[in-house]
Amino acid sequence: MNLIRAMISVFIVLLLLSTVAGWKWTSSHQPAALATASHFVLALSAAAGVFGLVMIWVRRPDRPVR
Repeated sequence: MNLIRAMISVFIVLLLLSTVAGWKWTSSHQPAALATASHFVLALSAAAGVFGLVMIWVRRPDRPVR
């Protein structure tokens, strides 16, 4: 089970890294109004990724430990 969690975590971290790259790219290649909208979407994506990591690794009391 931990191997699957680790693989999913690596995938999410790669997505977070691409979000950072997208943030930097939009800052330098788009006008301010478009960059603001792009940053909002990228921030939502990053928040979803962090939430996913937390949900994968947090131990819930209603489930037994495997």
